[in-house]
Parts: sequence; structure tokens; C-alpha cells
Amino acid sequence: MFARQVQLARRISLFLDGNENYELLAKTPGAVGDYDHTHIVVLFRAKDNEVNGELVKRINETRKVYVSGTKWEGRPACRIAVSTWKVDVERDSKLVMEVLEGVFSP
Repeated sequence: MFARQVQLARRISLFLDGNENYELLAKTPGAVGDYDHTHIVVLFRAKDNEVNGELVKRINETRKVYVSGTKWEGRPACRIAVSTWKVDVERDSKLVMEVLEGVFSP
């Protein structure tokens, strides 16, 4: 169960780190593509400050994914905590990525 949770968090981190709209936070400096430090919590924010200010609301309004708000270096950020025994890495990573991409769709 824990291994699946970690795999999902790492897959989400990989997606965010390679996405032009998002900034993956709390990562090891200079360790591009290395997510060994990621376990079940993923911190991120939108690169666009206007979107970032309402990112938690936009994501949670989908009612498909829940994120909590936090601050990183004094700016708003989001936290995903993968904490369910029902994790299906393929299904859930697809769902999360669709929601995160949808935040930037008109």
C-alpha cells in the first residue's frame, strides 16, 4: 500500500516538474528527475501568480482531487498528500494530471 502511494506521488512530481505551468517545490537542488526524496506529499504551485492565488480553489472545485493550501517561501502553494489504501497508480495519476491540466484550460 505505501509503495503504491509513493509511486503515485513520484509520478505526480514527474508530471509537475516537466510541466510549463507548474513549479515543483521542495525538491533536491540540482537533482533533475530524481524523486527519491518524494514519499507521499507533493508541494507545488502555478508559475502564473494570478492562477496561483486561486489554484487550491480551482483544483478542489473539480471535486475529483483535493489539495490543501500552504505557503512556500512566503507565497501560496498546494500540497497533495497521497493517503488512501485505494491507490491505483495508473488510474489515479491519469486523473490527477487531467485535473491539473484542466486548471489552465479555458
